[in-house]
Amino acid sequence: PSPTPNPTTANPTPNPTTANPTNASTPNPTNAATPNPTSAAPTTLPPTPTGGALVATFVPSLGVLKCSAIGASCTSGLLLDGTANNNEPNPPNTLDSCTDGPYGSYHYDESIDKITVAAVGGGQLQAGSVAEIQAQVYAWSSGSADTADFYYAAAINTAPVWTLIGSLPAGGAGLRTLTVQYTLPAGADQAVRVNFRYGGSQNPCSGGSWDDVDDLAFSVGTTSSMVAGALKSNPVPELHPLQSSICADIGSMLRCDAVPVCKWQSGNGKGKGKGNGKKESCSPK
Repeated sequence: PSPTPNPTTANPTPNPTTANPTNASTPNPTNAATPNPTSAAPTTLPPTPTGGALVATFVPSLGVLKCSAIGASCTSGLLLDGTANNNEPNPPNTLDSCTDGPYGSYHYDESIDKITVAAVGGGQLQAGSVAEIQAQVYAWSSGSADTADFYYAAAINTAPVWTLIGSLPAGGAGLRTLTVQYTLPAGADQAVRVNFRYGGSQNPCSGGSWDDVDDLAFSVGTTSSMVAGALKSNPVPELHPLQSSICADIGSMLRCDAVPVCKWQSGNGKGKGKGNGKKESCSPK
């Protein structure tokens, strides 16, 4: 017999239904990694580094000024200017409620006006690196009986452990800038203290009648890009005892009696102004 002229299989279906199978790979699978997973950030974060010069703000819960971010430096700005008896805002500005002395007129008697802590050699304030404390103070009279004691605490709380860095004499009258260096200890939140005293002796809270004491708290990086010990802090010079020669410049009985090497001579009260008899004066012991 003759073949069928147009067999049904001569022209296969041009677009078979199986050309794009349903099991092909999905171009954007649903199990791809989430670009911003909710578990990426820890529940607690360290202070955000800024690297700049920071100005502290008053933290009522601490009772002191604090720079909460990590920076190249932290300063009190104008918020320590004067003492509790005159200009100073938010006194006593200490972690442990150590207070200023009961006497003092602004920029006549002793005061701490500003405290700044700065990283030495660049970078940020980092544990193990060197920092410099700069204290701007106002010294009474010639400043010969005024001394600044510098301390640091590795942690901030209501009973800080103060470690003595060293003490510097005012070195002159009026506004003075005194600086010391030290190595920052381990600890994310630290503080420094300046105790500016008239007479007296080294003490984180000397309590003298004209003394001013202030703290500054700040955040510290706990990891450092610097090699530990690469920089060494400059040693604080040895503090020499007060000399009795300063007594002659003190004209107040209260001031005289506050200096360990001096005593007030009340005189005999006779012949004042006539060249005989002793006048009241401050003399060496």
